[in-house]
Amino acid sequence: MIVVAAGSLEVYGNNGFTRNLETGDSIVTLTDTPMGMRTSEGTVYTEVAVRKDDIMNELIKAGEVFRLAELVPYADGKIVNMDVVHNDKMKFVVMAFDEGTGLSEHAAPGEAIIFALDGEGVIGYEGEEHPIQAGENFRFAKGGLHSVKATRKFKMALLLTLE
Repeated sequence: MIVVAAGSLEVYGNNGFTRNLETGDSIVTLTDTPMGMRTSEGTVYTEVAVRKDDIMNELIKAGEVFRLAELVPYADGKIVNMDVVHNDKMKFVVMAFDEGTGLSEHAAPGEAIIFALDGEGVIGYEGEEHPIQAGENFRFAKGGLHSVKATRKFKMALLLTLE
């Protein structure tokens, strides 16, 4: 799975397969097909290795461009989440927080990276507050005490390692 943070990227494969991704776009590449990537202007992206036997959300179709931020809606006074893909060693989740909602302090069960997708929030980490907004990332160490609070509507993706 490729998640484009900035710039543009062309993903290509056999038989004329080509998809153009822009900032905010994602794609799960085709299985059993050699794939390549190229850019003429530069890009910043994250690649998450997904195996055939990983459990992929059925809404995500291989070879189709999608936006993580559009996978979950905002809901009044609530937090909405959706597993994108997971296995016994990792989980990739998208979450939408209505303004003022959040997760109370808890310990990270593994290493984690937050990808802020939309809006603004505050990450509490080891006793300090860290404002975060769309386009920024934040890392937790395993066991790190953290919380998340939406100062405005806030969407994020979470890549979590499990042990």
